Amino acid sequence: MIKAIILDVDNTIINTGTIFAKAHQQTAKEMGLNVPKLEEIKQYFGVPFIKFCPKLWPKSKCKKFLSLSLRKIKSKKVKAIPHAVSTIKLLSKSYPLGLISSKEKILMYPHLSQVKLSVKLFKFIYSCDDLKYSKPDPRVFSKALKKFNFKKNEILYVGDSIYDYIAAKKANLKFVAVLTGYHKRNEFQKLGLKSENILKSIKYLPKWLENE
Repeated sequence: MIKAIILDVDNTIINTGTIFAKAHQQTAKEMGLNVPKLEEIKQYFGVPFIKFCPKLWPKSKCKKFLSLSLRKIKSKKVKAIPHAVSTIKLLSKSYPLGLISSKEKILMYPHLSQVKLSVKLFKFIYSCDDLKYSKPDPRVFSKALKKFNFKKNEILYVGDSIYDYIAAKKANLKFVAVLTGYHKRNEFQKLGLKSENILKSIKYLPKWLENE
């Protein structure tokens, strides 16, 4: 039985994928670096930028790159995934909620504010800046598990990337994938996630919980 829920943020709650990828493309162009296709960048979503930057731009100065890219992202207005905000408000009435994201703290709170999602709905909000480890390392959940006084199999993590799933699986947490990000149904299935635990979006999570 699920007693607490942890949620990813980007492309699970807030639609940021294309904004992030385009900002990275523009920054690469400005810095005279190789400009990858959007799909090349999106395959790393779910991993902190500072971790995947060297894989796409081995010779770049990643801290400078991130600073320039974050400026571009901050100038854009984000929108919530359809029904995400109302769904989270509904869930908060029955479950303690938390957020764990590879998103930088400098973006986390402005973006939550833009989609009108109150921080009061969550027991904790952890960005990549708040955690020693990052997905897919299962230790990314260490701080969260101390906040929730439940058994691991009573805690659900919801995310859109295969890195979310790998981290949750290694941590022995229950997991539900949502298909509002880059990764597709068959990618989750290849890693062993059952079809019934893959949802079109967070909108369908309350119904899934009813059947759990």
